[in-house]
Amino acid sequence: MEKLEEKQIFQLKNIIDTLLEATEHFSKLIKEKELHQSIFIFNSIVEGATAIENLLNRAEIKVDDIETEKINKPLLFIAREMEKNNFSKVSEITRFSLQPQLRKLKKTFQESNGDHSNQKITIGVYLDPNNPRKSYPESRINALVVEAEKQDAKLLFFSSEDVNFETEEIKGDMYINNSWEKVSHSFPDVIHNVGITPRIRQSLTERKLRRKLPFTSFGVENKLHLPKKMLQYLTFADLLVPFKMVTDESIVIDFVNENGKAVLKPIVGRRGLEIYFVKKYKNHYIVQDDTKERRFNQAELKNWIYEIALRKGRHYMVQQYVEARTKNEEPFDIRSHVQKNAEGKWQITKIYPRIGNKKSILSNISRGGKTDDLEAFLIHEFGEKGKQYNKDLKQLSFDLTQHLDKIYGLVLDELGLDITIDKTGRFWLHEVNMGPQSTYHEKERAVNTIGYAKYIAENGIYLTNSSQRLTSKGQFNARNTNLPWAELSKKTSIGMLVPEQGENELAIACAYVAKYEDVDFFYFSPKDIDYDEMFIKGYFYEDKEWISKVVNYPDVIYDRLRLRGVKGHNTIYEELEGIPFTNEFYGNSISKLEVYDKLTKAKSVDDVIIPYQKVGKVRDIFRFIEKYGTVIVKPEIGSFAKGVHLIQKIEMNKYFVVDGDKETYHSEFSLSDYLRSMIRKDTFIVQRYIETRTKEGNPFDIRVHMMKDGNGEWSFTNSYPRIGINYATISSTGNGGYIGGLEGFLNRNFNDNDSKLKQKIEKISLNIAASFEDLYKNELSELALDLAIEKNSTVYLIEVNVNKPGIIYYEFEVAKHAIPYSVYLAEFEKQKRMIAIDSDISTDIE
Repeated sequence: MEKLEEKQIFQLKNIIDTLLEATEHFSKLIKEKELHQSIFIFNSIVEGATAIENLLNRAEIKVDDIETEKINKPLLFIAREMEKNNFSKVSEITRFSLQPQLRKLKKTFQESNGDHSNQKITIGVYLDPNNPRKSYPESRINALVVEAEKQDAKLLFFSSEDVNFETEEIKGDMYINNSWEKVSHSFPDVIHNVGITPRIRQSLTERKLRRKLPFTSFGVENKLHLPKKMLQYLTFADLLVPFKMVTDESIVIDFVNENGKAVLKPIVGRRGLEIYFVKKYKNHYIVQDDTKERRFNQAELKNWIYEIALRKGRHYMVQQYVEARTKNEEPFDIRSHVQKNAEGKWQITKIYPRIGNKKSILSNISRGGKTDDLEAFLIHEFGEKGKQYNKDLKQLSFDLTQHLDKIYGLVLDELGLDITIDKTGRFWLHEVNMGPQSTYHEKERAVNTIGYAKYIAENGIYLTNSSQRLTSKGQFNARNTNLPWAELSKKTSIGMLVPEQGENELAIACAYVAKYEDVDFFYFSPKDIDYDEMFIKGYFYEDKEWISKVVNYPDVIYDRLRLRGVKGHNTIYEELEGIPFTNEFYGNSISKLEVYDKLTKAKSVDDVIIPYQKVGKVRDIFRFIEKYGTVIVKPEIGSFAKGVHLIQKIEMNKYFVVDGDKETYHSEFSLSDYLRSMIRKDTFIVQRYIETRTKEGNPFDIRVHMMKDGNGEWSFTNSYPRIGINYATISSTGNGGYIGGLEGFLNRNFNDNDSKLKQKIEKISLNIAASFEDLYKNELSELALDLAIEKNSTVYLIEVNVNKPGIIYYEFEVAKHAIPYSVYLAEFEKQKRMIAIDSDISTDIE
């Protein structure tokens, strides 16, 4: 491109910036299916692109035909897909074709016409939980600041809490005029991320940033995955020290018995922490931790292994011990710190021996070791062979690093290779570390850190790899699918999030109701989300068949999974944050004790709470028995009546106990022993027993299933009696229970001909629902109440169920509430956005 005049440069710059803003707004409108506004914005985008071309033509500037075509083509494709109302395809073309080409045009234009206003690269130095200035060594911070100044770059230090996505600004720390200042700055050109977190554990902020900005660093998983990958590709597999994953104490003991010596270390660990050397000595075992030594027999060793390696949350591996010691009996290894430089090429930043204390098993400098010049060290230890070892180690560092970079998608930026040499001269690879320590070479490290970050920014390189993508087995991948795109034509789209096994009957019912309500509906499971491309494999009900199609995220989510806050499911809810959910309640099973305590404290439903107490000791249960005669003892958390016991005192020192269909008699001593063994295993509640029986003497309760309707108000989905076949408990509706009409049941058993008892149940249920929602401050859309009724028609609350109440036989009633309420939520969200926009406009005017 030839040089433009100053006026033309100003015009073009403004047009391109406006186009970029317009496409961002257009993309949001398309996602919201705002057809009329999006058509208006799209026409403006086309006019802007035409204006650029006309301006260049008038200035008689030749433009690369291919570049121009790469902007015109997506505009043409978008116009075609908009005619078909294919919002999903329009969104895809905008995100992956039009916007990248406009950014490329802006960059080309700036470089070719001397626009130096933004050429000083800003590098974001980022750590998710807190500002890197609090976590990085001061020497490293200083080295980065000095080197950034040398390479004409700016550094912005920040954490996730400093990011504002609405304004695309960061409130971070900059070193300006020899002092640190807190500044508000636009998003940086590139992010050097401190600490490498696997995709599944990344915060929502980090995942959003990675979609918008290039990052320098990606992980190689943990100590277990890397050797597995190396074995898969075979090359350099012979470098690996033999190891096994510790899943049982016997694995370690057998490994030590077989090899004589072994190293036990955490799969995720660093700086030589929690690493143990285990060896067999006669009929005992010796365990050494750095410089400490302990002696165990086999039984003691087994207990120790459990505590160290198998206790909840621990993940360890046992590895063959490689004897690598100096002539002075000091343990050593070679650390090779390799980095990509300002040209994106690998270079050795520093390679050096790490020599530990002769009484230690570790060579880490961070644990009191020392270092030396590599060649001098090798010659001293291995004589003339040392010179060759020096060359071989450097070549191995290059070759191994390039191999690892290839198998991890060419995205690695730095590695710390820990290599050792045994007495036979064989090389072994102990570990590969991400973000290795560099206590004595921070300046050298900073040169490459800054240079590589600038290289990424200046070349517009957006990297990703298997560690960053959530490509677990069976996870949907939109890039590799041949599925058709869904053409959503309605104003609102509802996605039903279900467990992997699905909920077919309810899904079909929802599909029919959605058609009646004139909204788009599909269901999907966690495995159907492509987190990287932000698409879903949705299941659409067409001609009485479920058809898979690729679809954008929906306007509202009917949550049948209901595992918010449960370990292993956070990613799903964080990913879909911003989309209204029908259920915002945390957790799976809810604590009965917590519910009783909160409702009691609120005093709004005091009259329906059954007297209760948390069981601390066995005597708590006996006190309740003395007071009420018959009690219920049940687990604090649980469902389906598991672990629920009825205990009745029938005469002095004789008790009747019912557990499901099991009936037993106990003395006070045997009952005490039985209860003591129970409360050791779980937390229990003791409650007064409310005798709730039919005329035939069967136990029953009333299940009241409530949901919010299309006006956002509580409504009754179904109310019915559940009659048990055991002495005292209701197993479940679908397992021995009986469902009958509530009115007929109440008439027959309580002579409720005028429906006063039924009205009382409904009034109490509405009161409980309102109180419960107010107490938990969560958006709830569904509750199931289990109620007891004494012979005198007094109604009591047994339990509140907020997670997956059984809906067999009345799925359509559920759907007739769920779909209208979902529409209500979507409309409410749109109104909130409009109010926010109006507020912003008013503020601007003021």
